[in-house]
Amino acid sequence: MKLLLALGILGLVGILAVGIAGLWPRADFPDPDPVARGWRVTNAVAAIVLGLRLWDTLLEVLVYVVAMVGVRFLLVGLHWKGELPPVSETPLLRRSADLLLGPILVFALYVAASGHLGPGGGFPAGAILGSALLLLALAKGMERVSAELYEPRLESLEYLAVVLLVFLAALVLILGLRTPAAFVTANLLIALEVAIGAWAVLHRFSSARGEV
Repeated sequence: MKLLLALGILGLVGILAVGIAGLWPRADFPDPDPVARGWRVTNAVAAIVLGLRLWDTLLEVLVYVVAMVGVRFLLVGLHWKGELPPVSETPLLRRSADLLLGPILVFALYVAASGHLGPGGGFPAGAILGSALLLLALAKGMERVSAELYEPRLESLEYLAVVLLVFLAALVLILGLRTPAAFVTANLLIALEVAIGAWAVLHRFSSARGEV
């Protein structure tokens, strides 16, 4: 067994060494600026992720959705008995949530809506929105926030975002819709999906463990 492990490690090191040495010719990468101009945006990363590789990005979103559904079903039988209390610093956290929630939401929307112009996009915006929900959960208690958000509606909204994203991908790649509005819409839908998925994982694990 140790011999096989050593051979496997040597093999991986050899592959990395060959790749670093550049013994095989590498394909020339196209200039990203013309690609961005072709999709009528200024951020070349957005042009590749939401333009040339939109189907790949869509599959990444679907993998994320499958993971969220798996968490929901696998942890459905594990639930902490009793209400999940807020942490002891609740007054301070509640005041922090009151002050920071609005700016966090605005910044998340900005990151999503401006992802075609500069650094940003749907995935980081969704992570920022998820952090806002985490702040609320710490300040007010997990179950209270869950009741206020009404999770069945959130789940329906999550699946609707995926359907709309697939429809948008068809318009972009099949009909050749290349407008900044399509990029903004895609980033907003991805941000919504990521934020709801992050909340689903947070709530399920906290319910199973009995803590935030």
